[in-house]
Amino acid sequence: MMKSDELLIGWAVEDITPHGPVVLFGQYYDRHSRYVQSALTATACAMESGNGKEQAILISVDLIWCTAALLQALKSVLQTQLPGFDSRYLVVNATHTHSAPAPDIETDYGRQLLDKLGALAVKAWQNRKPAGISRALEYAVVGHNRRVRYADGSAEMYGAIDRPDFTGIEGPTDSAVDMLFCWDAAGRLTGVVMNVPCPAQVTEAKYFVSADFWSEVRRHLRQQFGEGVHLLPQCGAAGDISPRNLTRPYTPDEPNMWDLPGMEEAGRRLARALMAAYPPAEKAVQYQPVFRHAVAEVQIPARTVTEQEFEEAKIMVEDIRSREPEDPASPHTAFNRFLAEIRANEALREYGPWDNKNTDYGILRKKEIILSQYARHKEQPFYPVLIHAIRIGNAVMATNPFELFVDYGARIKGRSKAAQTFIVQLSDDYYDYLPTQTAIEGGGYSAIATPVGPDGGAVLVEETLRLINGLF
Repeated sequence: MMKSDELLIGWAVEDITPHGPVVLFGQYYDRHSRYVQSALTATACAMESGNGKEQAILISVDLIWCTAALLQALKSVLQTQLPGFDSRYLVVNATHTHSAPAPDIETDYGRQLLDKLGALAVKAWQNRKPAGISRALEYAVVGHNRRVRYADGSAEMYGAIDRPDFTGIEGPTDSAVDMLFCWDAAGRLTGVVMNVPCPAQVTEAKYFVSADFWSEVRRHLRQQFGEGVHLLPQCGAAGDISPRNLTRPYTPDEPNMWDLPGMEEAGRRLARALMAAYPPAEKAVQYQPVFRHAVAEVQIPARTVTEQEFEEAKIMVEDIRSREPEDPASPHTAFNRFLAEIRANEALREYGPWDNKNTDYGILRKKEIILSQYARHKEQPFYPVLIHAIRIGNAVMATNPFELFVDYGARIKGRSKAAQTFIVQLSDDYYDYLPTQTAIEGGGYSAIATPVGPDGGAVLVEETLRLINGLF
């Protein structure tokens, strides 16, 4: 007979690698895959309290993000296939690899993905057994702030640092690695939830399918524990973070963080952090932890586009459009010039980024979004955003659908009542970057034309804290 305060956990894993060549998603241009460097994986962890009142199915996918359409379709599948599970408590997060297809459920890949994720969730739920947990914190230098500041107050993502007006890196870095170890009733490790504030995008501009550095962490985990131990990756607050130290970008002591050597090194660092955390975690297992799950749909205010921003964007769009050739196949269009520059850079340079988002095409894309936001704001002043807070012992996982700048994560962690707070970005939908006021003042690619701005970020922080602290 189950105890009401007992925790049940079940795991399952599924290969979601596409068959044959695909278009890789995550840049302004199409990259056609030439081969599979590492398999794409979906991992599920199902949790339930002994009395059945609290539930969760966490799914992590090696994709750029999870769409609202994918989430809703998956919930519909589970309502039929898992009548004992309340689909409101499903959470799907992405690792943000740029070396995978788009999760579009209208495509062949998307339909196969949906089938596999449905089967995965069912299997994890059916596998749940009495379990224990232990939390752990280690540090690994994987992510670095990627916004470069200049003397005039401007900022650029991956900006040059050899300019005389370079004044520093805009924001903070978070090297924490939050982990939740899961054990069976006999004290054997069954899986680890690993939260890293860095997107898996070392290989973001390559021409192969890859789970990026998470494939390396999995490989090291298999070497240590065999095939039976699962890894569920989460991306922490990392909207202004990438796996590249811009102040030491191409030194002999730093592996190429645009290619496989950097990917392998990032994986090694995370694997070392996991193994360092394992011995103390093994000695601190809780078999009857508090388990509670709260979910809410909150209204986040849309970012306001001012009249000045609108007029400036309109002038720039009209100027670039006025210079466009009538023939879209002309090499002189903004897009084709953009592609030609990428091809030239790839041929000449070992390190990225190879694309330039300050070209006419890069500017046009962002400025047209500003015009669209200005027109849409009256009809849609708020975005409905789904957030979860899941308490497991004295740890909490808090989700959001953004590429959330690090400072917002710090604000949530600093005021959370949990002993350890996992921020899980890129969960259950995608709402683009959520920049700080400092970033907006500096400008640059990751702070222009985002659907939500600092006022929305403040609402997200307060609503997330309300949900978290209500669990204690």
